[in-house]
Amino acid sequence: MSKLMAGLLILTFFVGVGVGYLIPIQSEPYEAGIAGKCPTEITSLEALTIALHDPEVVGLLDSKSIDMIAFSKGSYSERGVNFTQIVFHPRDPNPDDRMTTSMIVVQINKSCMVSAAYETYPSYIPEIATETREAS
Repeated sequence: MSKLMAGLLILTFFVGVGVGYLIPIQSEPYEAGIAGKCPTEITSLEALTIALHDPEVVGLLDSKSIDMIAFSKGSYSERGVNFTQIVFHPRDPNPDDRMTTSMIVVQINKSCMVSAAYETYPSYIPEIATETREAS
């Protein structure tokens, strides 16, 4: 019985090693473009594709219904860094609770890699007191 177990263990090891070579490493940047290089100007579609290939972004988006996706270009001039920013706006599960929903913000750098991915905190929307004046 132990020879059978040893044989299965060895077989499992080699199958695992073989599968490891066939599955792409997820920490490698997504290569946009036909030639496999990052384009000089990243489009919104390419940025979205890069974001959705990142495991951290996929984890942040897990089981959320998205109402809207906004794209913008930005830079950190003091560091000389340009990026494409994607903001995912999840659906508000309780629109009457006076709280905004959190947002998921993703920044794609010029090397076609996710440089930042985070979820914002929800915030409270205070009620505006309205005064009514009686007619004199």
